[in-house]
Amino acid sequence: MVTLHPTAVVEPGAELADGVHVGPYTIIGPHVRVGPGTSIGSHTVLEGRTEIGADCRIGPQVVIGAPPQDVKYRGEPTRVVIGDRTLVREFASIHRASTGGSGVTTVGSDCFIMAYAHVAHDCQLGDGVIMANQSALAGHVEIGGHAVIGGMTGVHQFVRIGSHAFLGACSAVLQDIPPYVKAEGRPAAPFGLNVVGLRRHGFPNEEIHALRKAFRILFTSGLNTSQAMATLEQGPRSSPAVQELIDFIKRSRRGISK
Repeated sequence: MVTLHPTAVVEPGAELADGVHVGPYTIIGPHVRVGPGTSIGSHTVLEGRTEIGADCRIGPQVVIGAPPQDVKYRGEPTRVVIGDRTLVREFASIHRASTGGSGVTTVGSDCFIMAYAHVAHDCQLGDGVIMANQSALAGHVEIGGHAVIGGMTGVHQFVRIGSHAFLGACSAVLQDIPPYVKAEGRPAAPFGLNVVGLRRHGFPNEEIHALRKAFRILFTSGLNTSQAMATLEQGPRSSPAVQELIDFIKRSRRGISK
């Protein structure tokens, strides 16, 4: 059963699954699909071709699926897709994609988008990503699973942030942040390995030890990135996490923060 407040507006064509709750004065557009058990707070706007998964919690005054802030956009049918069990708090905004990317803005499952955070067009967020209050992503940003973005942090367009990375508050992220590292500053630069996050997610000690060694080679050895990568590639390949780190850096187009 769908529960609608009498003041909510759900336009014909919208699809609300069983167990969806819609709060007062919320507006849901005709191309929106909401999965079972999801709760939507008051005064929220869901528009465009927006798909929200099961058991999500969308707070009050949230805007999801608004047009991209891109002067080239002319109303094309781009999308927003949000996974299951994701929490979006008050005044956060998630914009649908532009026509210059994949055509979809994606937020994974089990994410936590805190108050006043902004996810711009064409961003791709993996599962378990946390964005703290007032953090903001420009267009085409990619964030790996279980990364944490500190409050009031700004991320430049086309930047990639690796899985399990941790960004300190008030940082300005201008280049790629490799997976598993902690970074902060203006511009943001790595200052250590995210050991707490790795242990919370069950990484074994030998994997953490291998990542510590790789971090020292990349960021504290005095080698430039090309030299550090050559050193890493000559070493043993038994660590999947270190291999992910190497592959991430190889794919970087903006360069990595150092």
